[in-house]
Amino acid sequence: MKNKALIVRIALLSLLVIGSTAAMKAQEDGSGEETSSTSFSYGFKAGTNFHSFTDQQPHTSGKIGYSAGIFGKYSFGSVVSLQMEAAYFQQGGEYVQFIDESRYGAPVNYDTKHVKEASVTLHNVYVPLQAHLSFFDKPYLPDLLIGPYMDVNFAATESYEKTGQVDSKYVTTVGSDVVTDQYEMFQFGATAGLSFNVPTSKDFSFLFDVSYKYGIFPVKEGYSYIDYYGVTGDINSDALSVTIGLKF
Repeated sequence: MKNKALIVRIALLSLLVIGSTAAMKAQEDGSGEETSSTSFSYGFKAGTNFHSFTDQQPHTSGKIGYSAGIFGKYSFGSVVSLQMEAAYFQQGGEYVQFIDESRYGAPVNYDTKHVKEASVTLHNVYVPLQAHLSFFDKPYLPDLLIGPYMDVNFAATESYEKTGQVDSKYVTTVGSDVVTDQYEMFQFGATAGLSFNVPTSKDFSFLFDVSYKYGIFPVKEGYSYIDYYGVTGDINSDALSVTIGLKF
């Protein structure tokens, strides 16, 4: 997992360096020519997220959610823009946890010894600050978006199934909890993506974006998949997002 995290960080940093270098070169290539004036645009977008808990702890997986928000973009010319977004963003994942409190001397029963399968949704306010780099003048070719982000978690909900033995039978029960206090309020990472801008004859254009957000810092610290203090680790959360929107 550490190798994977390092590779992702290097890839995102490389994209940022390459994009910034290409943007500077594009501006330099236009030396002697006046660049286009600054401008401001805004819009909204919504879509689907494929999000998951990363595998620092085993028995974790993903789920599907959605997002919706607004953005504003300030253009410094035809190539480089700065874009900021504020969106409701569902993130989280699924996990399996093996509970056995009998190791601490508790009596063996359904409550103290069972398997818990849980699906967690983090209800976040997603705030990325991204460089928007436009290298192509063809509408069917994408722009590059890259930069850091901050998530503010205002609620976390969990639905679960617990399976354990009652007398000679195995019983499964279902339920749900609010688990906000188990997750970090502020979550940070990096995001990169491609943005397709489709112009229209009106005063707006359609957007189609595909982006990946990588959680650099954990959303949950000190988690143990066997509920044992001697085997703990952190959990991060990543997401692949596909959105459509309008830009004015």
